[in-house]
Amino acid sequence: MILHITHNDLDGAGCGILVKKTLPDVVTYYLNYDEVDEFLKNNYVNFDKIIITDVAPSKDIFDLIYREKDVLLIDHHKTTLHFRDYKGVIHSLDKCATFLTYEWLLKEGFEINEYEDFVKVVNDYDIWILEDSRSLELNMLFYLYGLERFVDRFLKKPSVDFEEKESFLLEIERGRQKDYLEKAKDYVTVNEDKEGRRFGYIFAEMYNSELGHFLINELKLDYVIIINAQKKKISLRSRKDIDVSIIAKRNGGGGHKNAAGFSTDFDFGINLFLKNMGVL
Repeated sequence: MILHITHNDLDGAGCGILVKKTLPDVVTYYLNYDEVDEFLKNNYVNFDKIIITDVAPSKDIFDLIYREKDVLLIDHHKTTLHFRDYKGVIHSLDKCATFLTYEWLLKEGFEINEYEDFVKVVNDYDIWILEDSRSLELNMLFYLYGLERFVDRFLKKPSVDFEEKESFLLEIERGRQKDYLEKAKDYVTVNEDKEGRRFGYIFAEMYNSELGHFLINELKLDYVIIINAQKKKISLRSRKDIDVSIIAKRNGGGGHKNAAGFSTDFDFGINLFLKNMGVL
């Protein structure tokens, strides 16, 4: 039995689709960065092979499972460069994890050429090339469908030529997104960090990449902190010369130079808030 752990975003879903399409005895779990260590520690003994894509455990946990199991790690984040020297690790900063997984499966002899277009569109979005007009819409469809429905849709039909009902949904969603981004400007708090860089923070639950880059350009910010209180996730987006992956890694997360994130339980802030309210 094969355990597959991948991220719970578009790129992670792309990896999940390709692995599930080609490997029959695989069980896939979609996790946040900070969930990987605990999950592996509790479950790795139950599987013969472990495939990890688009996320990575800590070095201690990786060394533990690496000694005992057949492990394949496929990743493209700057924060996991230290795994490059391990045998069985595929790592590149120039391609998304879906693209790297696709190349690995082709090399292994699997016939998955029907997914080439899908893989290129995911790559176009995930590393923010945005040369394909469908890439932003594919990510939008991911959020509209939800992870499970999205995976099921592309397992059944690899084509990124959207169906009529999907195009209709996307047309409505584009209007919603435009309104959301414009209104978000009124709810950003702008500050200056200890290095003199101008940043903004905002509570938001949708369109992380689009929102981050929109606010950076509109408000002339160096980076943006997007706080999703419901999912307890922090997303970081920045200008090309600002490395926010350092902030994410410092807080137990990971990601790219210009797009990274981590999770938090907010207990420290909630307790202080409740004390100030006089209820604790």
